[in-house]
Amino acid sequence: MKSDWTSIMKKNKRLKLTTIQTLTHYGIVIFLSLIVSLTIWSLIEIYVTDTYTGVLTAGELIKSSLPFLFAAIIFALIQNRRLNFKEVNLTYTDEQFQETIQRTIKDLEWRIDKNNKTFFRANRPWNWSGSWGEMVTIIKEKDGLLLNSICDPNHMSSVFSYGWNRKNIKTFLKNLNDVLNNRPAEIKIEKVTKEWSLKRILIRLIAYPFCLFLICIGFYAILNPISWKTPAAGIGAIIAAAIYLYSDIKILMTNNK
Repeated sequence: MKSDWTSIMKKNKRLKLTTIQTLTHYGIVIFLSLIVSLTIWSLIEIYVTDTYTGVLTAGELIKSSLPFLFAAIIFALIQNRRLNFKEVNLTYTDEQFQETIQRTIKDLEWRIDKNNKTFFRANRPWNWSGSWGEMVTIIKEKDGLLLNSICDPNHMSSVFSYGWNRKNIKTFLKNLNDVLNNRPAEIKIEKVTKEWSLKRILIRLIAYPFCLFLICIGFYAILNPISWKTPAAGIGAIIAAAIYLYSDIKILMTNNK
């Protein structure tokens, strides 16, 4: 991270990422956009170059790409919003901040990447808890803090943290409040993660059918290619859906054990 990035993030109240991190953060958007771009290329072949060799009409091509376009727009808005900092106004000392960090490390197993007078960054590693891991960023201001937690863009692209981004911020703020009020650290009793909570059931009710839809579309595209681009899009759709399904099912099996 460049030295002037902290001041830029303070001014804009938004997390700044490297080019690679940005591509990872918006990975799902890029993937969906690539599928849409294949349709756009076919439309160019129909209306501009007159080289189209597929069997679908222009209207059918547009209709089949609309779900991917809408999904890309929705995920783009969600991922863009997740780069905003949460602003907290309070007064604290550096000793209190460091004590809060140590308590949070014990609670969430954060791994510190940077920790200086103005900037703090940590990563919570992947541990079959429903997330590939998160990147936590805290910027220290004179009378407050800027906090952000997103799915770690240094690893596999992900749009689901299963509540861990919220938990990172909530746990840190609770510990900071305890430190500021001279409360001793709580003795944590490990709780079994409820993989079948209402929230996670609702997520799976949406994610699983969508993944199965992508797999079906992928196999159809491979078995019924319109052009050389169709099998490539089909393989990409199958891989993306399979990765999510495998990781989530693995989480369920691990927690059940």
